[in-house]
Amino acid sequence: MLLGYPISIEDVRYLDPTVYSSLTYIRDCDDVDDLALTFSVSVDTDVPEVELVVGGRDVGVTNANKAEYVERMVQYLMFERVAPQLQRLVQGLYDVLPQELLMPFDYKELELILCGFSEIDVGDWKRSTIVSKSLEDVVGWFWDVVEFDMTPSDRAKLLQFTTGSSRVPLQGFRGLTSHDGQLCPFALHGVPYKYGIFPKVHSCFNRIDLPIYPSRALLAEGLFALVNIQSMAFTMV
Repeated sequence: MLLGYPISIEDVRYLDPTVYSSLTYIRDCDDVDDLALTFSVSVDTDVPEVELVVGGRDVGVTNANKAEYVERMVQYLMFERVAPQLQRLVQGLYDVLPQELLMPFDYKELELILCGFSEIDVGDWKRSTIVSKSLEDVVGWFWDVVEFDMTPSDRAKLLQFTTGSSRVPLQGFRGLTSHDGQLCPFALHGVPYKYGIFPKVHSCFNRIDLPIYPSRALLAEGLFALVNIQSMAFTMV
């Protein structure tokens, strides 16, 4: 919408998977008359029934007009029922980024610029990380666990917990910033190991204080405890 791209039924999937399934069923149904639908809708309990066309309460959905019904439902769900909020959102964005500056991009490019990469390149992460000398003997275990033991979801959680974002900047890991917007590379800082100690993160500075574990297994246990934490606390000690 921000870039003028048309909305389709596929966009409803991200808004409400249940409604998406219903609309695709109606679209593909061979005898939609049996569903006894009309060109009206009441999605929200606190909103009265809305007619999708003039006199929609009295217009039945048939095989001949079901495509129009689905199209009007998509327009209502994605635009009309939230029109005031969308208008303010768009106006606010254009106040910061004039529309003409956004027009050269398609929606995928704009998402990439605003949100960064969802796929994590461990090699780039490794090359862009500052490692303290005290970790020379164990840093190999750290990257081995991140690359081979963790799933993409685990790596995203680790990145989220330690930097505040599960996505990588457009420039790669060298583009990481601190809480004040200044460039701030990812860092691994070694701390003495004590029994039962876990890594501590400093998300404002993209840093992990990593205990100098005596074995790979203990290091892996500590990292997975970090990514699986359910609390929103910023440290584990």
